[in-house]
Amino acid sequence: MKSFSMRLGLILALSIATLVFLLTITLTYMTSQRSAASLEAEIGERLSMTSHQLVDKLDFYMWSRYQEVQLLQGLDALNDPASSRALLDQVQTNIPAFSWMGVTDASGNVVASTNGILEGASIKERPVFLEAQNEPFIGDVHEAVLLAELLPNPSGEPLQFVDISVPLVRDGAFQGVLATHLSWEWGKEVLRHFNRTLHHQSDYTDLFVVSGRDNTVLLGPDHLIGKPLPTSLKEGWHVDTWQDGTSYLTGVATGEGYEEYAGLGWSVVVRQPTEVAFAPVIELENKILWIGLIASLVTSTLGWFLASIVTRPLQRITETAALMKQGKAKTFPHQSGIHEIESLAFALESLVTSLTESETERVHYESLANHDVLTGLANRTALRHYLNEAQETSNEFVCFYIDLDGFKAVNDTYGHATGDVVLIEIAERLKRVTLDGAYPVRLSGDEFFLLFKRNGQSEQSITQIGQDIIASLSEPITIDGGATSVGASIGASLWQTETVPHAAIERADQALYRSKANGKHQITLDETLIA
Repeated sequence: MKSFSMRLGLILALSIATLVFLLTITLTYMTSQRSAASLEAEIGERLSMTSHQLVDKLDFYMWSRYQEVQLLQGLDALNDPASSRALLDQVQTNIPAFSWMGVTDASGNVVASTNGILEGASIKERPVFLEAQNEPFIGDVHEAVLLAELLPNPSGEPLQFVDISVPLVRDGAFQGVLATHLSWEWGKEVLRHFNRTLHHQSDYTDLFVVSGRDNTVLLGPDHLIGKPLPTSLKEGWHVDTWQDGTSYLTGVATGEGYEEYAGLGWSVVVRQPTEVAFAPVIELENKILWIGLIASLVTSTLGWFLASIVTRPLQRITETAALMKQGKAKTFPHQSGIHEIESLAFALESLVTSLTESETERVHYESLANHDVLTGLANRTALRHYLNEAQETSNEFVCFYIDLDGFKAVNDTYGHATGDVVLIEIAERLKRVTLDGAYPVRLSGDEFFLLFKRNGQSEQSITQIGQDIIASLSEPITIDGGATSVGASIGASLWQTETVPHAAIERADQALYRSKANGKHQITLDETLIA
C-alpha cells in the first residue's frame, strides 16, 4: 500500500510540474508573439515614413526650381541676348543647382546662356527644346551630352542633369525656349542629409531614388546606380530577400508631385537588413523567453518536490494561473503556514511582474515610433491615430500648419547641430501652448502642426492666437556663443470631425503658402474660418 502511495505521489508531482511548465511557456509565448508583431509593424511604419518624407523633399525641391523657371519665363529681360545673359548668370550665382541656363531662338539656336556656354550652338534636336515648344517640359535624370566637356567637373564622374524648360511666347508667337539643366548633385545631397538623420543606423541603411520610367536606380549604392532595382516596388513597408541573398526590411514611397508640378514618378526605397531593423524585436523576444523559461523551471522544480504535500494548494494556484491567462484574475491566492507554497506563489507572481515589465517595454518602443526623435513631439503616425480617435467626437478643431521663416539661414550659418537646437526650442514653445485640446506635431524638417478645439472662437480670436504663437516662436533662442532667431508663418483651417481630416490639413497648407507669398511672418485663415 505504501509503495502504491509513493508512485501516486510521483505521478502527481510530474503532472503538476508539467502543467505549470506548459502554462508558463504558453503565457510567455503569447506575450512574446503579440509584442514582437506590434513592434515589427511600428518599425516598418517608421521606415515607410522615412521614404515618404524623402520623396516629399525631392518633389518639393523640383517644384521650387520649376516655379523659379516659370517666373523667369515672363520677364522682358529675356527679349535681349545681353540682358538675358546677365539675368541668367545672376540666377545661377544665387541658385548653383542650375548648372546651365540658356535662351534659344525659334530655331533652337542658343542666343544667350550662363557664362556664354553653347552660345551659337543648336539644341533643336535635344528634348529640352523639342518638348518645350508648346508647354513646359520637365525631363528625368540623364547624362550630359553637349555640356559634358564644357562644364567644370572636379569629381570626374559623369555629369547628370534634370531638365526644366518653358516656351517663350511674345504677342502670341513662339520666340524660343528658356532651357535649364539642374545638376543631379542636389539629389545626392538630399540623400546624404537623410543618412545623417538616421544616426547610428546610417551605416546599415541604404537609400535609393528609382526612376518611374524604367525602374532604374538614379541614386543609391554605387554598384547599383544605372541598373534596374533588383526588387519589386510595393508601396508601404515589407520584408524582401534581394538578389544578394540578404533579407531586408524595405520601405517604399512613390512621389505624386507637388502643387501644379505633376512629378516624374520617382520612387524612394529605404532598406535595412532585417537583423538590424528588427534587432529590438529579437532582443525583446529573447528577454521574454528567457524570463519565462527561468521562471517556469523554478516553478516546475518547486512543484516536483512539493507535490506530495501541497497538491490541493498547488491546484488552486494552477487554476488561478489559468484565470490570469484569460484575464479574469490579477494576483495569486496567498498561502499561509506553508513556506514552500508561499515561495511558489511568490515565484509565479514574479513571473507575472516580469512579463508585465516586458509589456511596458513594448509600450515604450511604441512611444518611440509615435514621437519625433529629435523634438519629442508627436509625428505623422501619431497625428493619424489622434485624428482617427477625434473623428469619434463631434468637436470642431482649428488646424495650424506652421513653417519656420529663416531656418535654412540658421542651418547654413551655424550648422545642423545648431539647427537641431533651434528645432528643439521651437518644439518646447509649442508644448507650452495652453489651448484646449492643443496637440503639437512635427511633420518634417522645419514644418510643424498644431491642432486645438475651436470652442466657438471667432475669426479675430483665432487670428490673435496665431499672431501670439508667431511672436512666441520668433523670440531669440540661446545658442553657443550668442543667440539667434527664426520667424514663423501659419496657415489655418477648420476641421469638423464628420469630414475627412486630410482635406482640412491641405487647406491649412495652402493657406500657409499664401502667408509665405504675402511676405511671411503672418497667419492666413482659410475660408472655412472666415465668417
